[in-house]
Amino acid sequence: MQDILDTVVFLGESVTLSCNVAPIAQGNLGYSWYRDGERIPGDQQRLVIQAARVTDSGHYQCQAGASERSDSVTLDVKSNRLILQAPPAVHEGDSLSLRCHSRPGYDSRNPVFYKDNKAIGFPVSGSELQIGRADVTASGTYRCQKVIRFNSGRNYLILNTDEKYISVSGKTQLKPMFAHPQLEILPFGAVTEGDHMTITCDTKLSPHRETTELQFAFYRNGHNVQGFNSSNQYGVPSAQLEDSGNYTCEAQTPTGSVRKRSNVLHIHIQGEETRNLNERHLQLDILGEKLTLDSLKGQGS
Repeated sequence: MQDILDTVVFLGESVTLSCNVAPIAQGNLGYSWYRDGERIPGDQQRLVIQAARVTDSGHYQCQAGASERSDSVTLDVKSNRLILQAPPAVHEGDSLSLRCHSRPGYDSRNPVFYKDNKAIGFPVSGSELQIGRADVTASGTYRCQKVIRFNSGRNYLILNTDEKYISVSGKTQLKPMFAHPQLEILPFGAVTEGDHMTITCDTKLSPHRETTELQFAFYRNGHNVQGFNSSNQYGVPSAQLEDSGNYTCEAQTPTGSVRKRSNVLHIHIQGEETRNLNERHLQLDILGEKLTLDSLKGQGS
């Protein structure tokens, strides 16, 4: 399920959830929605709750056709005067923003955001703080504070939200978008001059990002041999000695916001003479074992 804008909302606010799971078949598929494991009305990709009630709180999941159900997103409908809003899950490379949201009708001013009880900055605009591209250093305990004025501004209250913990291992997590790529080579074992060599840059997307299209690039001894494109394979139709070297690959998102490099794979292209020599040694070894066996038989007789 695609992240809803906020997991905490006020009574009466509108909430939209979007189902973005990867379907197992093509076509116009129906959607199913669940709250706390029970089927609820709704068969479209988006589920709209026009005026949220406390009874709408719960763990939501969606399903596209016969695919598996999505991970759950928790919706919490509050009657507080001030709440901190943040995405329910933050993935590596996402743009993370927080909102210090006061109940409509209140005269609220001077929002301040805190991480681990330290002020981290003022909102870029209105009540929203743009933290930027998320990485593990963004994990921590967050809250916000606002001044609420009443009686035509003659009186005021300083309110703090409940704390929200964003952690690598917490309920709201920073999850890797995809694993570090690994290089694999075909044919397995030794590659000889003239062989068709294929190098694969293999990685795995997070279940939350199965529909993300990655791009791949390949390098030999630090020099680019294939620029970024959608193919995760680099092929050499007829390998030559000069194709030997240290190979790496990179995988990135289409925008380049997340890029990861593979391990180093050393590939040695052996010459045709080396292969022939190895084959002759193998034949001699087999012949030697046969001769030894025959001599033992002769001694036994």
